[in-house]
Amino acid sequence: MNVLVYSGPGTSTESVRQCINTLQRLLIPHYAIAPITAEAIIKEPWVSTCALFCMPGGADLGYCKALNGTGTRILKQYVRRGGKYLGFCAGAYFACADIEFEKGNLALEVTGSRELGFFPGLCRGAAFKGFEYNSEVGARFCKLDITSKLLDMGSPDNLRSYFNGGGVFIDSHLLTDQGVDILARYRDKLDIGEEGGKAAAVGCRVGAGYALLVGAHPEFVTGTLEQLSSMGQEGTNGLPENWESNEKQRLMFMSALFKLLGLKSNNSTELKPPHLSDLHLSGLNTGEVTSLLGILREVRSPGRSAATSMVIEAESTTFLFEANGIAPINSMLENFASDNSMTTYVRTYEGAPPEYEKTPHFDILNYFQHLREYQEQSTKKLNYGSPLLYGELMTSTNSIIDKNFKLLQKLPSGFTVVATKQTAARGRGSNAWISPLGGLVFSVVVRHNIKHAVKAPAVFIQYLIALSIVKAIKFYDFGYDRIPIYIKWPNDICTSSPFPKFDRF
Repeated sequence: MNVLVYSGPGTSTESVRQCINTLQRLLIPHYAIAPITAEAIIKEPWVSTCALFCMPGGADLGYCKALNGTGTRILKQYVRRGGKYLGFCAGAYFACADIEFEKGNLALEVTGSRELGFFPGLCRGAAFKGFEYNSEVGARFCKLDITSKLLDMGSPDNLRSYFNGGGVFIDSHLLTDQGVDILARYRDKLDIGEEGGKAAAVGCRVGAGYALLVGAHPEFVTGTLEQLSSMGQEGTNGLPENWESNEKQRLMFMSALFKLLGLKSNNSTELKPPHLSDLHLSGLNTGEVTSLLGILREVRSPGRSAATSMVIEAESTTFLFEANGIAPINSMLENFASDNSMTTYVRTYEGAPPEYEKTPHFDILNYFQHLREYQEQSTKKLNYGSPLLYGELMTSTNSIIDKNFKLLQKLPSGFTVVATKQTAARGRGSNAWISPLGGLVFSVVVRHNIKHAVKAPAVFIQYLIALSIVKAIKFYDFGYDRIPIYIKWPNDICTSSPFPKFDRF
């Protein structure tokens, strides 16, 4: 299932980035986090695979211009039929029946009704004075008091949240009979009066679905360097003195929001995301890895390699190859790191693959034993499956190859990349998909002669591979033929199908 973050007209780049970062921190590997444009909302069939639609901060007039009419109708239908909506700041204003923003201030005033109307009342802002578009001048850290509904989901009872122009959900306590729950209140004194209450976050039952609206920005990391430099010295504008403690509280609060929406959260309060693992390069036959490294030396970075290491600065990744499975030396890594690319460390093995302890989720030795048995039985030997590049946690087996043409151009046909888990798995077009533990995730380099492009296009290869995997499962052992295996176009293997009209294999 996808968690989609609107990234069209009206959004601010920083709001989208912060939103996606926090979603990835707490929802991977259960969901795929992906941006979605206004055009995609209107034209693409995203609804059936969407677990949560998230509207980040920005300017809600831009949202209205891009989505009013068809877009808002689709969003309303999605939620009413059981979907979930999460809006921060401008994304919360956009989902209210009426808004009043800086009323009386001719330079900033925005008032009027809104089409979504998930919150059946008025959202008034900014709760605290000083707001300026595209600026941190009016930003601050406000204190939120959390109500019991989120406390039951594991939220702390209070935290400080980044704030920049958000609103107050007026008279929320009078709308409980219309399905409104108050989830958090501002503790600080409001600059717009408090006669309508101090609701900072509300949950709204909408048909069979639920919309959760937050006036502040709890999806923002607390106290980034950019925030500190623009807002003054530490301790001003409500910045928490204990940054690490508040950051954990923020993540606990966000996790509680997701649980209230019915999503699975990994409950991570680690302040740093997991690091991508080292990669392991090994081969089925003796000399295979040495031969490949000899070819790769043609594109190595001059002056940056040593006797037991080699650096290839490709388009999106800097690869550091280390011989005999030796881990890179820290002092070396500082010299090899590139300002514009991610550094990936590749441990190479000649003669024997890495020990099972180094790759506990993928037995490379066992894999090569089966590959050798198959090749010895085959009447026509095909050198596929080796050399093998394996990583326990990788961005994408596909991206690490095709986004680095400098490396790809030297890789032989049959070169295979395998991952246990992926952080940025790719689907069709701009789609993303989750890649949790237990899947068979791999990409293979295939050099297909251009003369076969018409009668035997390369796309046929993935169909043949999908068919062969289905056949291998069916004939694996007694009873496996009764497993309802399907090919989900174009190349996914499933044990059930959402499309009954498709034939079983």
